[in-house]
Amino acid sequence: MPMQRFFILRLDKDLRLTIERERNRLYQESGDSSFFTFEPCIILGAVEGPIPSFVPCPTLPLESQPARYEQGTLYLPIEAALLDAIRSACNTSWPTSGIYLGDADVPSALPPYTIRYLSFAILTVAKDDELFRWHISEERHLDSGRGGR
Repeated sequence: MPMQRFFILRLDKDLRLTIERERNRLYQESGDSSFFTFEPCIILGAVEGPIPSFVPCPTLPLESQPARYEQGTLYLPIEAALLDAIRSACNTSWPTSGIYLGDADVPSALPPYTIRYLSFAILTVAKDDELFRWHISEERHLDSGRGGR
């Protein structure tokens, strides 16, 4: 797999850790390594052009819904329209809107979450044989309604 780059919204550390615990449980039950591919985040879409100097932050807080499996992805859905402005600024799209968990269709006990903090970043993912390598770069704090660089 060649290196791929994605625009993402990164969650605060406490929420990432909470979701990681559930992903570890899902991995133990299913054995599906996609639960370790990269950290839980909101994937906005592939980087296919320049990185915008300004991106609007979705109005916070955002509310997720219970976990759902669609388009080959297990995720915590977020209303897609709330991400339209930032996806438009990045000139990108993605088939799901929500917090990525993994690629396996397994039951998840994750409840809905309230997201109060987001940062904008670039996620670089590469696969060597069975090993996934990922890296977060160009991270920017976002203030609701202000965007940022």
